[in-house]
Amino acid sequence: MKSTFSYLIAAAMIALCGCTTTSDSFQQKSVSKTVLSGEKTKLGQTWHVNKDCSFVGYLPTHVIEQPKHGRFQLVREPVFPYEKGELAKCRTVKVQGEVGYYISEPGYIGSDKIVVRSPSGNGRVDETIMNVNVVK
Repeated sequence: MKSTFSYLIAAAMIALCGCTTTSDSFQQKSVSKTVLSGEKTKLGQTWHVNKDCSFVGYLPTHVIEQPKHGRFQLVREPVFPYEKGELAKCRTVKVQGEVGYYISEPGYIGSDKIVVRSPSGNGRVDETIMNVNVVK
């Protein structure tokens, strides 16, 4: 059974996203998110599903750069995939995935940055630079 991979590192409420393709096998994305200081916040998720919406497996997602003013953690837990096209039906089916959570140091206000790398299908690797704006 052929599987389809979907990768979305930033949740639907991302304020800004810019993509730069640096080669056929590597794509760099930049996303921005505003979070509350000291609050655990979901920044995004990954999943890998078959055409019948069944779970395929976890993808090798790596944190390349941890934030300097907080903590970023990848947690394996059930997610609803943000699928399009023929896999749009999977949006209502919970599957295993990885969720990225960020929490700033207590009282920190300012900017932070996280870099995550993961495969995105067809032999390509996506690197996502998450610019986090921490507010009071």
